[in-house]
Amino acid sequence: IIKQTEDEIAAMAMAVGAGHVGVRSMTATSGGGFALMSEMLSLAGMTETPVVAINVTRPGPSTGLPTRTEQSDLRFVLHTGHGEFPRVVVSPGSVEESFSLTAEAFNIAEKYQLPVIVLTDKYLAESYTDQDFFDVKSIAIARGKLLTPAQAKKLKAYARYKLTDDGVSPRTLPGYPNTRFRATGNEHDETGAITEDQDIRRAMVEKRMRKLETLAKELPQPVLIGPAHAAITLVGFGSTKGPILEAMEILNKKNIHVNYLQITYLHPFPSATVQRILSSVKLPIIIENNYTAQLAGLIRQETCIAIEKKLLKYDGLPFSAMKLAEYITRLVH
Repeated sequence: IIKQTEDEIAAMAMAVGAGHVGVRSMTATSGGGFALMSEMLSLAGMTETPVVAINVTRPGPSTGLPTRTEQSDLRFVLHTGHGEFPRVVVSPGSVEESFSLTAEAFNIAEKYQLPVIVLTDKYLAESYTDQDFFDVKSIAIARGKLLTPAQAKKLKAYARYKLTDDGVSPRTLPGYPNTRFRATGNEHDETGAITEDQDIRRAMVEKRMRKLETLAKELPQPVLIGPAHAAITLVGFGSTKGPILEAMEILNKKNIHVNYLQITYLHPFPSATVQRILSSVKLPIIIENNYTAQLAGLIRQETCIAIEKKLLKYDGLPFSAMKLAEYITRLVH
């Protein structure tokens, strides 16, 4: 079902409401619309409701260049919303990844009962490409700790927000027997009852944030693409993948050995893996469609590794493989 709402606030509110009653839901927008969704995103964080949101980045601020592309919303989506709550941020680098990672986003959202943000950009979202048919049958649906009505019927007591070691509580849906609870944007105890008790507040914040510790152990880790011992390592996220891979082919023909570190899951950040890889490469170069090198800043924040060489583009156009290859060739020679 597709619903065209009156504005982005309503779109996210409907998506969160659908997630609350057990319907897998998502909404999509660009930066300005995503800003309007922030309060409802926070509600999903507090009520531990699964929802998927897609941000197709355009150059800002404000309306900016609405028909062009950029990667300037990374920091924005990492921190959108008020207060602190767990979320996952994933950035596909191709049309195929856009399909597979969005499908997995629904599984993550339900398994960990949190918002998942798929961060892409206008270049990737509106690209034309030759693509084999997606293997829909390979997509497994995982709903996590969602109980069945039969399981709920056997319960003598139910705590929707039960404190658990992994941070994920048993989930039921409205109408299930024996499992009535309150879902509220206020802080609450294990049953959903509103409270300002300090001990409960601390316990609930820690419970919600524990989800990221559990989740981080299960997410796929980034790997180097290309020769293991290259002179140069290109580092990027999202839609720069295509131009980077094409530039690598051009450079390999010139006997310039380059590999590529694609970081797909940006939060929780794969700190240990990225630190291990970047500590062993010869010359890392960050490739980003923004002015402030937001991924480079995130890497430095999470690993204490500062990537000095940066190739940044913020004129509204995507990278060209030929220009990338020319830049790296000049750097080498």
